[in-house]
Amino acid sequence: MKEKIDQLFENEAQLPKISSVVSKVMEMVGKPDVVIADLAKEISKDPGLTAAVIKLSNSAYFRPAKPVKTVQESLMTLGIKTVKEIILLNETKGILKKELKGYQVDGEANWMHSLIVAELAKRIAVQKKLKVDKDVVFTAGLLHNIGKVILADFFPTVLMQFRTELQTYQGPYTDLEAKFFGYTHQETGAKLLEKWNFPQELIEVARYYTEPEKATQFPELVSIIHIANCIVVLGGMGIDIGGLKIPLSSKALQNIGVTEGDLQMYYTLLPEMAKHIEELISV
Repeated sequence: MKEKIDQLFENEAQLPKISSVVSKVMEMVGKPDVVIADLAKEISKDPGLTAAVIKLSNSAYFRPAKPVKTVQESLMTLGIKTVKEIILLNETKGILKKELKGYQVDGEANWMHSLIVAELAKRIAVQKKLKVDKDVVFTAGLLHNIGKVILADFFPTVLMQFRTELQTYQGPYTDLEAKFFGYTHQETGAKLLEKWNFPQELIEVARYYTEPEKATQFPELVSIIHIANCIVVLGGMGIDIGGLKIPLSSKALQNIGVTEGDLQMYYTLLPEMAKHIEELISV
């Protein structure tokens, strides 16, 4: 099975992809001296993306102070980092809404899970006053489990055996992914983001969000996403074939300074966040 997955990554035409415009925008946004007019011009090269940016900018989720009519107005009203979030939301929607039948998660549930993890992660970063870019936190939360999109296609031939072993296996289900596929979904997620030339911090989150104690470059960011993911799964949003088999890491809690009281508070926020996210996905 590993050989087939390796072949998939060698044949990039078969991998999920993002447009060249989005790749260029991501590169431009990462530069401190980016000019809004230049960014607006690049986004406007893609009519579909332009329409999506304007439409989402006017949604109840982002609540602009006044109606947004152009990409440049969106950038000036909401800010470059928020527009980057909007672009990634639009670009990854089709990828993350893919049916993950092997994982026993439908597309809508996985999309909602990703959005709520992103939203909660950003709120954790704000509440704990962490010195991390909030847009990076949101993006990392959005893309944390994207590797499942890759492995889902390889599940049908091993699904029954996987389920049988999972019933008695006491360790993390990702160990079984490695056994059956030669990769965990974290590893394939990291490989996909590398193919997209995404920043190293996003790659490390995808690789270690279930094992934050292994993160070496961006342990704080990985820990935020780990905690957010565990809380959202505990809330019943996006539970996959592994159920609740990924334990909450004490190291992650220590890295961020999250207390038991914090965890309870984050958990109570989920219904309100889900309603907030509905305002976004209804657009």
